Amino acid sequence: MAVSANSRLKTLRTTLKLSQRDFSKGIHLSQSSYAKLELEERTVNNRIIDLVATRYGVNRDWILTGKGDMFDVRPNVKLEQMIDIFNELDEVFQDYILTQIKEILMVQKRTRDS
Repeated sequence: MAVSANSRLKTLRTTLKLSQRDFSKGIHLSQSSYAKLELEERTVNNRIIDLVATRYGVNRDWILTGKGDMFDVRPNVKLEQMIDIFNELDEVFQDYILTQIKEILMVQKRTRDS
């Protein structure tokens, strides 16, 4: 029996070590809608493929056919978590975080140069 695009989505999600809730949130689907994909009660359409490929750096051909590498580019899970948290902050806190990151980068550069 051939493996479906729906099954490959589940494989991807487990590879990323994400819950259905977190994975579906990343592609702007409700958890129940995403669960129906994994249960093969819904068909994986081009919109879903585009969302998954863009959000998680996944090879579209792999989703559709299983051919090629799973990832076009390995996703940076820590960066994705930071983005999600950052987007929930008020603007004043976003500005503060950016200032702190820049300061940390300067300290790192000084440390490496010495």
